[in-house]
Amino acid sequence: MISKMYYQPDLLKRRREASNSKKVTFSQIKQLRKKGFFYGLIISLIGVTICAWTGYQTFSRIKYKNKLLIEANEYELLKTKYNSLLTNLKLIYKVNNQIAQGIIGTKSGSALLLELTKQLPVNVQLISIKSKGKDLILQGKANQPSALSSIESVKLKLYESFLIKDKSVFLSRAWESKNKEGKYLNFTLKSIFNNPSSDELLDNYKSLGSFGLYKRVTLLKEEGLIK
Repeated sequence: MISKMYYQPDLLKRRREASNSKKVTFSQIKQLRKKGFFYGLIISLIGVTICAWTGYQTFSRIKYKNKLLIEANEYELLKTKYNSLLTNLKLIYKVNNQIAQGIIGTKSGSALLLELTKQLPVNVQLISIKSKGKDLILQGKANQPSALSSIESVKLKLYESFLIKDKSVFLSRAWESKNKEGKYLNFTLKSIFNNPSSDELLDNYKSLGSFGLYKRVTLLKEEGLIK
């Protein structure tokens, strides 16, 4: 029991001595404060730098986005103007092409009539030649009794014409009539116009002796309105 009582005071004494040896001096406290201030300053600078960099990146992205929006609006405006100009150009080209086709006579029927009349059967009479876009409507009548063979002859002439598209001629209607002179067969032939080149037109107009149309095609070709 006595040994235990001596042991406890000795243990307390040792603890006091250890505590006194570990007392922090003022200079140590000052150094700790400096280190804390230094580390805090570094952490603060890092935080401010990160915030500044993030703000700069955000501002740059917003600025780039606004630039893209401006460029997108400009692109849409240019696209609208381009489409408008392209539509107007196509319309002008279409009108010029129609005028050119009318001038060169490929769809007016004059060149076709000139070509057919030189080889038309004697018992066939052409009443009208109409054009509607690319379609040709030819009406006439043929005297009986060989009316059908004469109409087939006209079809063959149209097949051979450089103005008519291949395999586009067909008899759409035929009906018989009669007058004091006898019976005859009315007919309607339909076909599609061809689109011959300027060189082909010049060669055929020259062979047909149609020098007026020949001069028209020559002038249009020189101006670049037809190829």
